[in-house]
Amino acid sequence: MIFRILPLLLLAPLSAEESGWKSPFAEGWRVTLEDQAPGEDPEGLVHFENGVIHMYRDVPNGEKVPFGVITTDEKFSDYQLRFEYRWIGKQFEPRAKDLRDAGVIYHVQDASKVWPSGTECQVQEGDTGDLIFIRTGGLTWMRPAGQSAPDGQGEPGLLPENGGIPRFFEPSWPYIGRFEEADSPSGWNRVEIRVEGDEAVHIVNDRIIARIAGMVGEDGQPLTAGRISFQLEAAEIQYRHIRIRELPAARLRAEPRLLSLSAVKGQATRPRSVTITKPADVRIDRVHLSGADAGAFELLDGPGKWGAGKTEATWTIGFHPDHGRGRYSALLELGEPGDGAHVLLQGIALDAFEGGNEPPLQDIVHALGIPLDVGGSQLDLDKDAAAIGEGSTASYFVAAGDGKVRITPLARFSPPGSTPVGIFFRGKDELREVARLAGSGGVADAHQCLFPPLEGGASSIEIDAPDEPFGFYMQGHQYTSFSDPARPSKAGIPHTVRIFPARYVQGRRLEHAWVVGFEEASNGDYQDAVLLVEGIEPAP
Repeated sequence: MIFRILPLLLLAPLSAEESGWKSPFAEGWRVTLEDQAPGEDPEGLVHFENGVIHMYRDVPNGEKVPFGVITTDEKFSDYQLRFEYRWIGKQFEPRAKDLRDAGVIYHVQDASKVWPSGTECQVQEGDTGDLIFIRTGGLTWMRPAGQSAPDGQGEPGLLPENGGIPRFFEPSWPYIGRFEEADSPSGWNRVEIRVEGDEAVHIVNDRIIARIAGMVGEDGQPLTAGRISFQLEAAEIQYRHIRIRELPAARLRAEPRLLSLSAVKGQATRPRSVTITKPADVRIDRVHLSGADAGAFELLDGPGKWGAGKTEATWTIGFHPDHGRGRYSALLELGEPGDGAHVLLQGIALDAFEGGNEPPLQDIVHALGIPLDVGGSQLDLDKDAAAIGEGSTASYFVAAGDGKVRITPLARFSPPGSTPVGIFFRGKDELREVARLAGSGGVADAHQCLFPPLEGGASSIEIDAPDEPFGFYMQGHQYTSFSDPARPSKAGIPHTVRIFPARYVQGRRLEHAWVVGFEEASNGDYQDAVLLVEGIEPAP
């Protein structure tokens, strides 16, 4: 028996105020249950009545039931999905004594099995809004080691604006939870999932719970669209007011999506800017700083409330650390939460120049939005191992793609002075300088900051890749550091350069990009200069 009803019975008619919203099931749907062919529901476990989806309505309490999903026929990419749910009371084997559990899986490609691959917004007592990658992966933010987390399930997640650190999960089945509880075990709960291609936000009862970016499918390729599945998982539940609204191609956007700043106590700091674009008919009546360290960031310039007409504007953000050295986190919100645009804000603060005041490389990459384990959270890292953390042992590279190589200084924490960086070639003595990190004559903190300036004022350079394999060097104050540890050097440590893959930087997904960290002394902090090099891959 195939259990299926007309989609128009799923939801009550939309009111005039809800223009643009529709049922996600409008183009059809199907049930998939354990041990049944797709589309079959012989026991009638899924009911639709008066605009409400009711799971396990007629099943006696405590009986053994199959798990399952109902899935849209239509695929979606950029949208807001809203619904309400409540627990009715009955629970069934095999979860009769467990927390009542359900959920919504989005970006589903194949709903012929339980559970289909996709990204799940958990619906569970005390845990609604948690994130589960089901044979998929992506970037989200985690609680730093050593910080306490609420009781709950999964690995402890934390919103980036509250100090979460970026972590990329390869396609697997991780559960990221232990967020602050936002749902109620009784009555109706409101859930919104906002999806923009490979990014998503989970919102429960008007509170943002989790953020996701860079979603990838089972094949590791970007996951940007798919069907939507509502789960039934051995607990009686009702869903109602299920609405979806596709986001227009022309909408409020921010660039960059993540803004990183630095400051040294007592020194003038350099603000950074974010550009906002919007359709001419959209208004912005709310510009707001929030998050754990909102008081350390300042809106220095910008239009505030922004009416219809103008389509582009720039906000300038300042950073004024208010509780000493370390990493700072906040959020710039434009428009209402869930409906507007946002920019993640990160800061690195120093109490004074150099030495023990400098930040560890791990804090630097986290503040830059790079999901990367560099081999430790301490300032001094392992100088002897061939590779540390997620590092590579590659010493030489070749062009990947069109032959252009872009080099962007991400950080510098070293003594002041003009510092040459460049490339060298396997088996040759030639050093080819490509740029110089600027001294601190013009910018006081140029040697102790994020995004240090190059001589001449450029923020990055582009070069033509050589036809032969090449490595990287930095001519420091004590010796020249080489990416090839076998190359003769005056250094007193085995490894003066560390190289790491960079798949996500400043809110941008990257391919063929690498972080190159240089050491010019002997402590092994590898942040005397940190470069992002794009358009390369390890040489054979």
